Amino acid sequence: LKIGEGKTYKEVQKIIGCSAKMISNALKWRAKPERRGRKRKTTIKMDRRITRMAKAQPMISSRMIKDSLELPVSTVTVRRRLCEANLFSRIPRKVPLLKKRHVQKRLQFAKEHINWPKEKWRNIFPCTYPPPPPPPPPPHSHISCFLSSSHMMGVPLTGLLLPSAPFSFS
Repeated sequence: LKIGEGKTYKEVQKIIGCSAKMISNALKWRAKPERRGRKRKTTIKMDRRITRMAKAQPMISSRMIKDSLELPVSTVTVRRRLCEANLFSRIPRKVPLLKKRHVQKRLQFAKEHINWPKEKWRNIFPCTYPPPPPPPPPPHSHISCFLSSSHMMGVPLTGLLLPSAPFSFS
């Protein structure tokens, strides 16, 4: 504003066209960070430690994270912080390990098909993109569209009036 340039509130008031009190309030105003809800019990540093431990040991429970880091929060809060870090809960599944025979078969398949073109792979792994839209229908005259649509709706074509026929309400 012009206040810093040596102008008084009255002079600035005449230039802008608002009250001196409004100018004073505008100069005092500072943007405050928006805070809503309850204050967080964990700091940013704690959140980072929780996510780091969960990434290092994926099978660790929220209680074990809480106890090992000695956090002053509940296990629910630990799980909530993990969800905020996109580390959602998973149930580990035990799957049978690949046997030597499986590894050899995979390697053999890879060596046999290393030079396949993309077209052949598309037959095995179909493309997930939607098919292109069908071409637009050829243009029709209004009468042929009218006749075909009325025929499809179950209206018999015998009683229809064509534009060239005379029409009366009697």
